[in-house]
Amino acid sequence: MSDPTVKAGLGLLILIILSSAAFFLVARLRDYTNGDWDSTSEGLLNFEEMRLKGDISEEEFRTIQAASRDTDEGDAPENRSEAQPGIGS
Repeated sequence: MSDPTVKAGLGLLILIILSSAAFFLVARLRDYTNGDWDSTSEGLLNFEEMRLKGDISEEEFRTIQAASRDTDEGDAPENRSEAQPGIGS
């Protein structure tokens, strides 16, 4: 164990194992949190229900609906290339 080459190899092996474990944990966490987001249609249904119960006004509902439409249009693939000239050309 006193040989520097053995120590370096052991250190490298430990580093690789720790990096692999960290990568695995981050990948699982991202998969877990990815399922937490509501799709836009589900979210709008929730807001519609809130409006019907009187939790939000008609004006607030329309504002949310317009904002979600703008967000969806901005995320569309055909709009991304227009927003970032030179990418995808």
